[in-house]
This record gives sequence, C-alpha cells and structure tokens, in this order.
Amino acid sequence: MRERDMCSWNTMISGYAKAGNLEEAHGLFQKMPERDNFSWSTMISGYVRRDRPREALNLFRSMQGKTNLKSNKFTVSSALAAISALPCRQFGKEIHGHIVRTGLDSDTVVWSALSDMYAKCGSLDEARYVFDRMLDRDVVTWTAMIGRYFEEKRWKEGFELFVEMLKSGIKPNDFTFAAVLNACSSQALEDVGRQVHGYMVRIASDPLLFAASALVHMYCKCGNIEIAMKVFEAMSQPDLVSWTSLIAGYAQHGQPEKALSYFELMLKAGLKPDHVTFVGVLSACTHA
Repeated sequence: MRERDMCSWNTMISGYAKAGNLEEAHGLFQKMPERDNFSWSTMISGYVRRDRPREALNLFRSMQGKTNLKSNKFTVSSALAAISALPCRQFGKEIHGHIVRTGLDSDTVVWSALSDMYAKCGSLDEARYVFDRMLDRDVVTWTAMIGRYFEEKRWKEGFELFVEMLKSGIKPNDFTFAAVLNACSSQALEDVGRQVHGYMVRIASDPLLFAASALVHMYCKCGNIEIAMKVFEAMSQPDLVSWTSLIAGYAQHGQPEKALSYFELMLKAGLKPDHVTFVGVLSACTHA
C-alpha cells in the first residue's frame, strides 16, 4: 500500500470518529488492506471518547495480537482510560506489565494515565506507588494525586502531599488551591485554610472564579463570615457557589436577616438559585 493511500484511509476514519460516527469509522477500518498504529489508536480513542470502553479494549486486545505493530503512548493511554471507565483493575495490571516491557514507563503521559487508572479502579495505594516513581511530575499530576486522597477522605495524606508539592518547588494552580480549600471546608480547618490563603497572597495569585469561591466557602464553613465577605466583595463577578456559601454562612451563624438580604441581591444580580441555595434560605427563614 502506498503511503498516501494509508494517509487517506486514516484521515477518513479520524474524521468519522471525531464526529462520533463510529459505525462508519469502524466500517472503513475493517476494509483497510493494512492498518498502522494511527489507525488502531484512532479507533480505540474514538470508542473511549464515546463512552464505549469495552469495544475500545476489544480493539486494543486485537492490536496486541498483531506482531507487526507496537503500542505507542497514545494507544496505551486510551486503553487505560477505557479500563478506568469500566473499571477493571486486573486488565489494568496486565497493561502495566506491558508498559514496563515495552519501555513506555519513561513517558510522563502514560505514567500519569496509569496512576489515574489505579485510582479509578479503587486502588489508591497503587496509584501513589506509580506517582512516586514518575520521573517528571508537573502541577497537573500533583493536583490529581492530592485530589484523589481528598475524594477518598484520606485527608491527612492529601494535606501531606500538598506540603510535599510545595517543598518540591512546583507552584500550585487554581485547581490545586480549590481542592485543598474544599478539603479544609470539609474538615473545618480554618487555620490550614488561612495558611493556603496567605500563600496565595504571597505568590500574588489572582485566583480564578472557582478558587475564589472555594475561599469564600471555606471561611463560611469555618464560621468566619467577616473574611468570607471580604473575599466575596473582592470578586469581580461572584458565582452561584459564592452567593450560596455566603447565604448559608449567615443563616447558620446567627444572621438570618443578612442571609435573606443577600438572597435578594443575588436574584437582582440575575443568578438562578439551585436547591442548595434554597436550603440556606429555608434555614434563614427558620431562624429569622
């Protein structure tokens, strides 16, 4: 097969897959006289993107049986994403072995996908094992691992890893700050939250909306409405989460009139309340 023919087939398959027309893409894939790594990777990733992980893994297994093909980081990462969606830890361990055997264990993208797979398969300790052996950990990788600990309510390990991240010289981003501040809210750790807030100020971080909202929520949950209000007022356009946190904070800490006042202001600002907002409003009405 001439190279331009292979390229034409792959272009059409990729186009159909990206458009979500996997039946057409697979039909062309089946008709190809020859297939290269790109052909297989395109189909596997296409199934993953459309939440069809079993079909993605069936294709990956078929690809493994082809002696003339070698999995690359894109194929393996897609297969790991499919395993995460099922989840299927045993097959994940098989691919882990394949990664080591084929030398893909030096690739940061693959290693990060492997750690994510173990976490989503409920094996957080194995996810940490992989994380600790990564050669190049960026802020996204650190934040993901910290967030996994908090999701599993392993607060101490999450906070310890955040400290380790700071010591490593990696600068947290807004996603990191939001994860840590939300953990502080869950555990009512105002002292820790204040330290994080102070760090954000020291590095001159101008937090994105969701990170600023996490600050408001943390202070409200910890009962420090005064500072929560200062953060709220500094926001150019507070979102629903910030308004709701402030309303609930006032309601829960003996200031129901202010809670109802801010609910009215929120409505005037054009924001539509959700069920969490109404819980705060009802609490304020009960205590008014």
